[in-house]
Amino acid sequence: MIERAGRPIAIGTPLSGDGRIVTALSPLTHGNQLVAHYPDGQLIPVRLSHSDRGWDLALLTPQGDAPRLGLKGSREPVTAGTKLHGASYVADKRLGSSGITIKAKSTFHGCDSAELPDAFELPFAPKATDIGAPLISDQGEVVAVIARACAMTNKAGCTLAPYGAPVTAVRDFLRSAPIRRSPWVGLDVVAFDAGVVRGVRVTGISPEGPAANSGLHAGPPGVGDVVLAVDGNPIATAAAFASVIESRGPGGSARLTVLTEGQLREIVVQQPTPSNTLAPARNDRAYQSNSAGSLPPSETPTAPNPYR
Repeated sequence: MIERAGRPIAIGTPLSGDGRIVTALSPLTHGNQLVAHYPDGQLIPVRLSHSDRGWDLALLTPQGDAPRLGLKGSREPVTAGTKLHGASYVADKRLGSSGITIKAKSTFHGCDSAELPDAFELPFAPKATDIGAPLISDQGEVVAVIARACAMTNKAGCTLAPYGAPVTAVRDFLRSAPIRRSPWVGLDVVAFDAGVVRGVRVTGISPEGPAANSGLHAGPPGVGDVVLAVDGNPIATAAAFASVIESRGPGGSARLTVLTEGQLREIVVQQPTPSNTLAPARNDRAYQSNSAGSLPPSETPTAPNPYR
């Protein structure tokens, strides 16, 4: 559940192997003071890190970015009459589920006159607190996310009403999201697959991170170095790279096997000790200098109002 001041305002879906949360944009209003209330009872501040006003989608990044179990998107086609499962807020800070049958695919209008093709019509209007919830197949995969838009048949203007944003639109939305920075090592990476070579390509290097003076090169394909393994273990995705790096304790190190212009080499990066730590920027995996060694303030950073 996504909450503000202890009150549920939406439902979100953690991404498998990622930790960030997909939900609807409209219930978040100004985007400040948001908290994710997880099923185990944890309350974690989250930050609005990416949004799409047209499809009414939002991506939230939790403080600390601890890996959590999440859901995957479905690749099976969905037609009218398909029976799905929808999450819903019940009571006492709990989530339940209910059956839902897709009525039909239609075209809706989103904000900024965006045309939303292949959107799902819903057989009923979910509660306001259920906006952002996933629609899930029997296989446990996300088929759509409940958001708000106006129907093309609405001749009296646009009154936002719930609809299902298809998983194809959600995937396009996530592809446009900012690249995530790995933890303390200070690298931006994306998956790289050239057939015989798989790893993660370095797209950015933090000037304040341990990798800044490692000799790594960042850039597009053919320029950016490709990390093939960490401590001898093959790495094929950005999420896998971040997970391995996060597992290193304070003062730990990581040995990177790197492909540079067709040549293999090894680079060792050392995590700063607690006395000389780089304090995490709480929500986007970027690390900032903090000479005092103290953690950042607990208040959630102010986010711009996406509806202004």
